[in-house]
Amino acid sequence: MTPLTYAFDKLDGFSFLSRDEKAGKSRVSDGFQTGRPEILISVHDDFEPLKTVWQALERKGDGTPFQTFAWLSAWQRHIGTKQGVTPAIVVGWDSQGGALFIFPFGVERGLICNRLVWLGGEISDYHGPLLAQDFARHVSPAQFGTLWDDIRDLLPTHHMVSLGRMPERFGAQANPFMSLGGMRRHPSSAHMTMLKEDWASYYGEKRSSGSKKRDKQKRRKTEELGAVEFVSPSTAEAKLATLEALIAQKSVAFQRMGVTNFFEKPGYLDFYRSLAADPEAEGLLHLSHLDVGGIVAAASCGVSFGGRYYYVLASYDEKAEAARFGPGVIQLMELMQHATENGHTVFDFTIGDESYKEQWCEVEVPLFDYVEPNTLAGWAGLGPRVACLEAKRFIKQTPVLWNAFTRVRAALGALSAARPARA
Repeated sequence: MTPLTYAFDKLDGFSFLSRDEKAGKSRVSDGFQTGRPEILISVHDDFEPLKTVWQALERKGDGTPFQTFAWLSAWQRHIGTKQGVTPAIVVGWDSQGGALFIFPFGVERGLICNRLVWLGGEISDYHGPLLAQDFARHVSPAQFGTLWDDIRDLLPTHHMVSLGRMPERFGAQANPFMSLGGMRRHPSSAHMTMLKEDWASYYGEKRSSGSKKRDKQKRRKTEELGAVEFVSPSTAEAKLATLEALIAQKSVAFQRMGVTNFFEKPGYLDFYRSLAADPEAEGLLHLSHLDVGGIVAAASCGVSFGGRYYYVLASYDEKAEAARFGPGVIQLMELMQHATENGHTVFDFTIGDESYKEQWCEVEVPLFDYVEPNTLAGWAGLGPRVACLEAKRFIKQTPVLWNAFTRVRAALGALSAARPARA
């Protein structure tokens, strides 16, 4: 029994097709391999048979925490199924049975057309593939278009490809999807900062003398209200308590801003709760809060992966007395110090162009969307989809329009909040 056959025998209940018959020998042109890469392709609608292979690839390959087995399987279980998304996970194998890549796709049912999307939806800040470190040795940029054609032939019926929030690189590798061309800039970018070996050095470099003085004054004022402690809970019960505080605080902020509260969407609360309590996700999801005199004054939810800390959700208690002194900023600085002391070299503020990120971030990460129609129904859905993306980007990149939009949204949110109070 060959290693390849053995690897496939371990994955019960899935089918795969070999492209070796069409591959032949790859040609070399201008330093890049051309022609069809010699890769076996399999498509899966179930996570569990892939668990061992997936987790091994995420440990040694290039990707983000939003492509990990724990994150995406929880998303599909709690959210994807409710949104009508069926997994169509593509795995590429080398001749020895090793996984070269995992493309975590899903087919989303729609009224006009079915769309091929990345699993993970809106709660995943970065979308894209999970790549073996030697992926580029097997598939050159010149070959990826041919590989993509082969994959499209094997995927379930869909009318449009709609792949969003893709960075240009994953780890040390280029994102192979960028070679397809036709990419559009996503309405928002992501932002990150490179940490130093110790927090004091980083803080001293990033904050001006005036900012340091204000930070110190606000910290002192906060301490006058009670003992200030940064809490990083370790038990499932304590993590869930911090999560519930964050959800309550964030929901108030959403209402004030006039933003849809995604915690109220089907499955979203269950997703975060399951990751917080799942032993297999230990070390991935990180919850913390700022305790001021026994009150959770601010809280955050982050993700730790590959030496990088991803800042995903943050909140503060708007009704607490400590709210006057910026507990969210104190919580953030405590969290960045915690990340530094625990070996993280990058603090990733993820997607969003909020102005406060300019105080910390020296790296902007452009994100890209790829939209491709596949059928007449796909063409019918293409226009509205592209128009929506372009409109979002234009508004967000035009300060006057964006400021006006956020003011109107907040006014509507305040009006909506006032109605129940009068009732």
